[in-house]
Amino acid sequence: MTTALDTLIDHIDQMAANDRVALQKQLDEAGVLDQFKVWRPQAGPQTEGYFSEADLTLYGGAAGGGKTDLIAGLALFAHHKAAVFRQSLKSLKGLIERMNALMRTSGMGKISGNPPRWVGPEERMIEFGHLGLPGSEEDWQGRDHDLKAFDEGAQMDPRKIIFVLGWLRSARPGQRCRGLIATNPPLGGQGDYLMEWFAPWLDPLHPLYGTVQPGALLWAVFIDDGDAVRTVWVDGPEPVEIEGEVRTPKSRTFIPAKRQDNQYLGESYDAQLDQMPEPMRTALKTGDFQAARQDHDWQVIPSDWVDLAFQRYEEGVDADKPMDVLAVDVAQGGKDKTVLQPLHGRRFGESIVRKGADTKDGSDVGALIIKERRDNALIVVDCTGGWGGDTVGFLSRENNIPVEKCVFSAQSGETAKDSRMPFYNLRAQLYWRLREALHPKSGAGLAIKRSATIKAQLTAHRWKIRNGKILIESKEDIKDRLGASPDEADAIVEALGWKDKADVKKIVRQQNTVRARPLDDPLDGF
Repeated sequence: MTTALDTLIDHIDQMAANDRVALQKQLDEAGVLDQFKVWRPQAGPQTEGYFSEADLTLYGGAAGGGKTDLIAGLALFAHHKAAVFRQSLKSLKGLIERMNALMRTSGMGKISGNPPRWVGPEERMIEFGHLGLPGSEEDWQGRDHDLKAFDEGAQMDPRKIIFVLGWLRSARPGQRCRGLIATNPPLGGQGDYLMEWFAPWLDPLHPLYGTVQPGALLWAVFIDDGDAVRTVWVDGPEPVEIEGEVRTPKSRTFIPAKRQDNQYLGESYDAQLDQMPEPMRTALKTGDFQAARQDHDWQVIPSDWVDLAFQRYEEGVDADKPMDVLAVDVAQGGKDKTVLQPLHGRRFGESIVRKGADTKDGSDVGALIIKERRDNALIVVDCTGGWGGDTVGFLSRENNIPVEKCVFSAQSGETAKDSRMPFYNLRAQLYWRLREALHPKSGAGLAIKRSATIKAQLTAHRWKIRNGKILIESKEDIKDRLGASPDEADAIVEALGWKDKADVKKIVRQQNTVRARPLDDPLDGF
């Protein structure tokens, strides 16, 4: 049987001669090869993960792929100062037990204390933490580590991971620094951020999907849009200007691992996984990051209905229609975004998104609206909480442009078409009307431009019954679960909610145009 050490030797032999000699000398002087008497990465994905040069690695997928052992091996034998995180301290127990077993064999002492930690010679250190409580990431501000590992990272808040990675660094000359996210696939929407962070390997909609090999390095930059963080992929490690700011890219990779890659687990472990309910069983056995994504029982808009709307957009539904409505979700400063959503017939055009910092007052937002408005479209502005008032004033009072106001907390007075159940407020009405319009049998044929962000926002909303009325959960609850404010989804339901009024106004304008047309002279030509 080929061992991981054999794999390592083969890897070294394939290096250029000068690089090989330098590496062998460095390994020998550091005593690194002595570790293989205690622990060695298994051949295959674990070895690839151990020697990966990526700044940020996503490792795993399927259950039993050796995620825990990879974290243990890296922390004990490849790094000087390491921090290992899980969602709760209690869930670290199994990992710490495994590491203590390795440490006993190598005479390194043991991990102890509350919170657990190990301090070794030459200021070596392994610390353990959790990210489950609000503000828990702030405990790690300014604390440098050359390894930051997140076990079962799909359970964690992506903003907390990025915050902690901000101190991934070392003052030790030549020390390798890396971030590692080891996890099973997301379950029920939890951990969906991984699909965006590692989209070229995981998201079938990404243009690079299917062309990038596992373990290959790609370069990217995190962009903070206020309440959400997105990835911009670039060509290489050289500094690049993005949105007027020079950024330094970091490398990422995904290394999938399955139970079959772990020689210490056999078919009995597969049998254990087979007892799991679907779709968890398939996700854990195959490592498919899409397999366990399923709709919540109280989800307002099913995911499949959104996909059908994306498909209709790509088929060109109403591509030549004029703009009927321009809906605006206002953010004046702060972390939220200002969103303009055009609606052309049944077609929701690409949303126009600006940072709150770039739309600090009503004149900024109003100027953007005037710039983007087409075809005398009806303008509707979200005035919930008073945020859109300055924008309405700038447009209507200062520029004599009529504006409709949307207040999500206002009373509805309408009922659902199927159940005839009343709505708790206007927010519930607008989202339910979008649900009704997206129903495959509605005949409405709405078309939405494909966007992972919009799909996540539209499918995040859940409903319940309060006092016999349909109530949509608050924007704050969605923001806590999604990690972002559903600004773009709000703009979509606003646009649809005012479409009928826009159509009526268009008919009235046409009739007025006909009445204003001069009559033909009956004596003309005599």
